[in-house]
Amino acid sequence: MTDLAALRTLKLTELRKAWRNQFASDPPPFHSRDLLLRAFVHRLEVATFGDLSPRLKKRLTELAQQFEADPDFDPAPRQAPSVGSALVRDWNGVRHLVLVTPGGFQYLDKTYASLSQVAKVITGAHWSGPRFFGLVGEGLERA
Repeated sequence: MTDLAALRTLKLTELRKAWRNQFASDPPPFHSRDLLLRAFVHRLEVATFGDLSPRLKKRLTELAQQFEADPDFDPAPRQAPSVGSALVRDWNGVRHLVLVTPGGFQYLDKTYASLSQVAKVITGAHWSGPRFFGLVGEGLERA
């Protein structure tokens, strides 16, 4: 069965049976119907489009090990803004301007060592400074 709409309607036991019919092997012992459905769809995609490259699999394994060793690990590549750049963020109806200087980040006539320190001054809470100012996140190109 390769009809995704039909697969989505199956109960866990029916999904296991469909797995055995499709792949001639026992399904993973997941107790979650959603997780088994995701694995099923992944196997179908691999059969249709091919698997990940060995290089990418190796990199993903390395990242998984780093996450396991350090739950705070952040793999996002960082690209510091250029000296002379102005970062602007509207927060609670107020526009905040930060200048990137050789010594750090200037905000309200004071220089901070990190953007996270500036974000904390602005919000009163801990933030990732690069994320707060929109320098990282989905849809942004990274060097």
